[in-house]
Amino acid sequence: MYQLLIVDDQPDLVEDLATNIAWNSIGISNVYQAYSASEALDVMNMTQIDILITDIRMPGTSGLDLIESIRKSWNHVKCILLSGYNDFEYAQRALHVQASDYLLKPVEDSELLSAVKKAITELEQHWREISSHQNALESIKANLPILRSHLLKELLQKPLPQEQLQKQLTMVELTIEWDTPCYMMLLRMEDYFYEQSDADSSLLEYAICNMAEELFSDCAKLWVVKDNYGYYVFLILPAKSAANGMLQPDAIEQKAAQLQHYVKLYLKGTISLVLGQQLSFPNYVTDCYEQLLGSIRQRIGSERDFLLTLRKSQPMSQLESDSLTQLYTPPQLNHLLEVGQWEAIESKLLMIYEELEEKRGDSYEHILEAYYAIVSALSYAIHKNKLSMTECLGSDFNQMLAGPSFHTIVQLRTWVSDALKAYRQAITSRTQVSRTGIVQKVQEYAAQHLADASLQSIADHVFLNASYLSKVYKLETGEGISEYVSRLRLETAAHMLRTTSEKIYEISSKVGYSKTSYFIKVFKERYGVTPQEFRDQ
Repeated sequence: MYQLLIVDDQPDLVEDLATNIAWNSIGISNVYQAYSASEALDVMNMTQIDILITDIRMPGTSGLDLIESIRKSWNHVKCILLSGYNDFEYAQRALHVQASDYLLKPVEDSELLSAVKKAITELEQHWREISSHQNALESIKANLPILRSHLLKELLQKPLPQEQLQKQLTMVELTIEWDTPCYMMLLRMEDYFYEQSDADSSLLEYAICNMAEELFSDCAKLWVVKDNYGYYVFLILPAKSAANGMLQPDAIEQKAAQLQHYVKLYLKGTISLVLGQQLSFPNYVTDCYEQLLGSIRQRIGSERDFLLTLRKSQPMSQLESDSLTQLYTPPQLNHLLEVGQWEAIESKLLMIYEELEEKRGDSYEHILEAYYAIVSALSYAIHKNKLSMTECLGSDFNQMLAGPSFHTIVQLRTWVSDALKAYRQAITSRTQVSRTGIVQKVQEYAAQHLADASLQSIADHVFLNASYLSKVYKLETGEGISEYVSRLRLETAAHMLRTTSEKIYEISSKVGYSKTSYFIKVFKERYGVTPQEFRDQ
């Protein structure tokens, strides 16, 4: 269902259009009303509007100017213009701001319904085209290299279930049979490349990957991705032209050496390569990557321009890195804690615990490694959020000072769960206090600036985005800011009618109503009597 906003400086006309036309018959669920361009923008900030009907001539900002403002932030909204003047210049500007329709007053109900129905049809067609299956396929095709890189990066981090992996391979148009023998190669660009500008460095990286593709093309196809540490990871798969569908290790090593040579010769820089032992796709892709990563990290110092081939020394299933990979793989725990992504934090911790149990379950040293890394991330997040560890963790802080007294993964999980629960409670409590302060500032400002208070002016006063402020206020009070301001205006007017002898038009102006007739109308809707009858009583 769609949402409609009607804007006109004549409240009676707006009320008539909003209530006396069968909008639900064409799929309109809610009709909102505004009596000026500024009120319309307030509604737009608070509500998802699909179709706008606005008068052209209004005091202050015209309907045409209003549409131009809307186009800057809500380009998808369909706009229909109403005008009492058959003016070519207006029609020309209506075309310029891409109005869906231009209708002359007085407009028939059927004509207006027809114009809104046409706008709904245009919206449906627009979003249908965007979300169409064909467009999705074309978008996937255009982004195949990126999607393939993302899939390989995911495989480097963790094995994927066979059915899920097969679907993703099909989607990115990669045909790789299960248990295909392949090799993995890790490439590190060195000093010269990092001295270049970002643009030049990107071009050089592209050139190196092209060189690798060319050198291996007669016997292998390459699947490549740049990992989170800036290394290039090549999965070397047999090409159809490879003898018996097999890759020869000596040939792979020879081509790796050629790549080093040509990079140095033509690109004037050095690279180091680590070539892993043969594996069967997709088994042990993650383990092989960890092994290559560990090998290249051991040579980060002064050693440059090396080619290291890891010979078969132990079953691939037994290969393990020296540290817990998930602790240091992005997204890192300290960043997730800092911004409070609680579901992602739970998922990250689960992966850390699973790695501990599967690979290091009997290692107290690795339990300690996980504990200190988690404590470090937690303390970083607490201080980053301007809190103290004592107030956040309570008794868990004393445990942290004394050092861990546990020796099992279950004990680690229990302590981390309690500490995170305490930290989350502290963050939630502070947020609640902050929101209460925001509500108080809103109400104080509205009371002091009743004549001209609006959502935007209040948002500017408290230095918050109008849409965010509106949501926070509604969450805390159950009432929208515009509803609160309207209620406050009428309650203040009622008080002034009881306690002062000011004229009704003066009271109307003081509480923020520019038209006395409209003030009388809304006052009667709330109190059941006109302002004069209220005063007489």
